[in-house]
Amino acid sequence: MKQDFLDYIQDTFNFTPEEMQDFESALSKPLKKTLRVNTNKISVEDFKELAIKNNWLLTETPLWNNMFYIDREDTSLALGHTLEHISWLIYMQELAASSSPFYMSEDIVDDSEYTILDMSASPGWKTTQLAEYYPNSLIIANEIDKSRMRQLHENTDRLWARNVYVTNFDGRHFKNYPEVFDKILLDAPCSGEWTAYKTDDALKYWNLKNIKRIAKLQFQLLESAFIALKVWGELVYSTCTLNRLENEDIINKLTDKYWDYFRIISLSEDTSKPLIRAWPHKNNTGWFFVIKLIKKQPVEDIKIKTGFQKNTQWFEKLSNTAEKTVHNFLETTFWLTLPGKFYTYRNEVYYGEKNIDYFWENFFFYKMGIKIGKLEDGVFEPNFYLGTHFDIFEANTIPVNQEAIQTLYSGWEIEMDSQWSDGYYQVYYDDIPAGCVKIKSWVMKSLIESRFMRK
Repeated sequence: MKQDFLDYIQDTFNFTPEEMQDFESALSKPLKKTLRVNTNKISVEDFKELAIKNNWLLTETPLWNNMFYIDREDTSLALGHTLEHISWLIYMQELAASSSPFYMSEDIVDDSEYTILDMSASPGWKTTQLAEYYPNSLIIANEIDKSRMRQLHENTDRLWARNVYVTNFDGRHFKNYPEVFDKILLDAPCSGEWTAYKTDDALKYWNLKNIKRIAKLQFQLLESAFIALKVWGELVYSTCTLNRLENEDIINKLTDKYWDYFRIISLSEDTSKPLIRAWPHKNNTGWFFVIKLIKKQPVEDIKIKTGFQKNTQWFEKLSNTAEKTVHNFLETTFWLTLPGKFYTYRNEVYYGEKNIDYFWENFFFYKMGIKIGKLEDGVFEPNFYLGTHFDIFEANTIPVNQEAIQTLYSGWEIEMDSQWSDGYYQVYYDDIPAGCVKIKSWVMKSLIESRFMRK
């Protein structure tokens, strides 16, 4: 462990030698495994019953009712390879990583129709949590790093986040859209101190000069978010670092500049300590910092640049003819009617539930809702995940066992008996929709794309 970092922690937070020893010792211990239940696909109560069948011991965590510590006697199969994980009923998510959506929502599902910005979204776990907490809201998931886009796209599809639309801006760009968002989550890029759990080299390059450089960007992002926030909107700022330079000092700088424009909302019963700071030796979790504020009045004299225009979109709205083709397929094959909007990029078809007319005119999108299939030569073919995004269809459904689901998720085929005619079907098990398949000549073929296959 780098001594400069330890000295900074002790000097800044006035830890005693005994507490510093506890702190260092905690960093050498693996974190207890936690999982998040994807309530878009299964209720917490139903998952608890499933866990009992699997002989999994679940223990409640301090954060939201969907997060559990998990212990298993049989660890021969990694949790990431279990049926529950590959079908995305759960996700293995570190407790600290779920903290900011928890404190934004106060662990309450809100059916209101907000416009929400996740300013630094990839890989998407916080984004999909927001989609669960705010199921009727429009969520803009922004990611500046294009190399991380695919993971964000896949995870929002897998976890059934139908109200998420993805952009690729530098977060500082959002200040050009003042008073647009009801809620903003800025889980800011940071110095990555938390990775000290994973490797002794994590803090190898830790120094105050680097941190001050990162802190400059963090303030610029926070100021941009604050300007884009509506009056009486809420903004959550979080990091996975402990130092004050990336946390309290950023908030203090915002206060110095906009002291009369916002107030901080206490996240604890102790109103004199409104922020949340988690320590590895105190909270048995990775470290994180969270603070929440509410905007009281608009920021004036903002210079606004012209945003992207509609004609730069890669996506197109489906033509009436193409939309009719998709609707006819879904209604005649699965008796499924979708009331939202369809979009296309190249030959891929996406479905979104929300009205995004304002953003369509002003933002450049990299993903619209969820991908449901492709349209080629006037013929629509569903993808595997169409069969997971909705409840069990009213037509063309096949109950299968867990072994069959694991086979299909691996991209392999299953031989069927003659009772099943050629066509597209949704498969499900234990009343849980599991995917779309195609049967041809008594062989069930998975429609899963190769990049989704588990190794």
